[in-house]
Amino acid sequence: MSYNQKTNVHKEHIQLKQRLLHYRSETVKNERLLRQQEKKLLEQKQIIDGLTDRLEELALQAEKNSGANDYEQNPTGQAIIVPYFSYSILAPSTFEEDETVLVKGHFVIENKGTAPLSTPIICLAFNKPELANLTGKINRPRAPKDHVAQMNESDGWSFLEESGDAQAKETGQYWLKPKAAEIPALSTVMFSNFEIQLPMAATSSVSMQVNGFVYGDEQPEGIPALNAIAFTLV
Repeated sequence: MSYNQKTNVHKEHIQLKQRLLHYRSETVKNERLLRQQEKKLLEQKQIIDGLTDRLEELALQAEKNSGANDYEQNPTGQAIIVPYFSYSILAPSTFEEDETVLVKGHFVIENKGTAPLSTPIICLAFNKPELANLTGKINRPRAPKDHVAQMNESDGWSFLEESGDAQAKETGQYWLKPKAAEIPALSTVMFSNFEIQLPMAATSSVSMQVNGFVYGDEQPEGIPALNAIAFTLV
């Protein structure tokens, strides 16, 4: 074997070793990323399980407070308003920048009293205005006609003010009112099937909380919901 041939073999040997080191390094990196994603998925599952358990506890608590006791504790005829969220969180299997976390749910308002709540209003308040992204059965002034037509007249809600949609993006507060002028005694009204979409970023965490309040002529100070929409992704 000539000197040049030996040199070429030596160079090729070095190149192969460098390529091998590179692929080994990439394999270690990918394994580390996989472990990180698995950790995020586990943490997200624990958050969802915790929220589900808490929601079930609140539902049982509200059920225990219902029934004949409402009449016994409310002999003069008053509205007993019990608002709460019922929701679920749908998280993507991978955390990429083009993925979103979807929150779907209902804001339930139960009147367990013996009198109606007049002129009901709800406020859904995001802790961070930049995350305020709420869609649902809301009649918007410039909404397409076919969108409004699909709504049940009893389900549709509207903004308290015409510019409420724009204000919500600035303040993080959605002020809504139902079509009905009151919530009758022993009845339930829902802002149903709302959705919240949150963009994800693989290198940053997302923390969000949404609180709910109910107002009316008989409750001008407002009644906070039994629970809140709250979760953190890290």
